[in-house]
Amino acid sequence: MNWLQLIERRISVRQYEQDVNEATLAQVRKICEHVKGYNSSALKYFLLPGSEVHRRLRCIGPIGRVFAPWYLAAVAAGDREALFNLGYSSQRVILELTAMDLGTCWLGALFDSEALGDNLGLEKGQAVRALIAWGRGHKVPGTKEKSGRRQPPEKLAVYAEDRDTRYPWRTVLEAVRWAPSAINRQPWRLWFGASAVHLFSRSGRLARSGIPIDMGIALCHFELACEQLAIPGRIAQTEHPQRKGWEYWVSYLFD
Repeated sequence: MNWLQLIERRISVRQYEQDVNEATLAQVRKICEHVKGYNSSALKYFLLPGSEVHRRLRCIGPIGRVFAPWYLAAVAAGDREALFNLGYSSQRVILELTAMDLGTCWLGALFDSEALGDNLGLEKGQAVRALIAWGRGHKVPGTKEKSGRRQPPEKLAVYAEDRDTRYPWRTVLEAVRWAPSAINRQPWRLWFGASAVHLFSRSGRLARSGIPIDMGIALCHFELACEQLAIPGRIAQTEHPQRKGWEYWVSYLFD
């Protein structure tokens, strides 16, 4: 699977055809059951038909007006690590659905989580933390949104003087740059050093609760780009630089 092509190809889809066949449902269910996780936090997906979801959506003008035939309800605890894992795993699911020519759209807080969870038999502390609309888009996405809607690369990265220069880091940065995020805030920042790349977030005042999910999505894109480009390394917590206003998440240590 060419992850870089899928990252480039995938955009949010808000208009869908309403028919999804049983074979497609079975394949999506299998992807959700076997998706790779970042950590051991419990994460479960429920496939919900649009008829069960649409009355639970909270639309603010055009925001949230996504009416798909099916949705993935991502159920997890509400702590930082569980939400980070949710973003990481769910974005991988989304890219695999993109490979199936399916459209997707993240729905963060634009739904009634309690009402959706009432019929799912959830354990204490678990809740529907995100919805992902999916189905056959009216137009299969093939182009990106305008680049002006993304932060320029120079605002997303810091390069240490002794940074590693063996690998195509600009391509990796572009993969992270195109990660989706709540209200398109793009909170991620990358510090390229001699022995690792460190992933940070820069918090704003809006939708702070969604930052762990956003950062999990960014890590997913980063790791898949490194995999595609054969950049050897591993994800781990390690010593890292300090920068005012930046929160540390994880590092990619070079082998």
